Amino acid sequence: MVRRALAALGRRDVEAYLEVASPQIELITFFSLQGPITGHQGIRDFFRELWSFSEASEFQVEEVRAVGERVLAFFVITATGRDGIQTSARVAGVYDLEHGKIRRAQIFADRAEALEAVGVRDSPLDGDGSGSG
Repeated sequence: MVRRALAALGRRDVEAYLEVASPQIELITFFSLQGPITGHQGIRDFFRELWSFSEASEFQVEEVRAVGERVLAFFVITATGRDGIQTSARVAGVYDLEHGKIRRAQIFADRAEALEAVGVRDSPLDGDGSGSG
């Protein structure tokens, strides 16, 4: 579910993302100044605005694992701005599922905060950084 969602965002296919998202989805990001983004239309508007600043983006999934009732994902977001400058960020997401859909997604710039949010003290990534999930 989470891998499908991230793959859809990597393709900039918000409708495919919404197929695995609850109609009541709540997205909380470290870079949104407007607070939580809610509902399918809120998600559409958020990504349309976000993608207006870049030519391309990629989501490279490093690890996805269930932690209790939640899903923890580590991934790298790489974006190429309209000016051609490429930037990358290693981030983490904590996902709550409801009725087989993503109900809440919280994205953290600090992976340690994401680990703390799910009650894990050390990194789930294995030694080579490739992840097991």
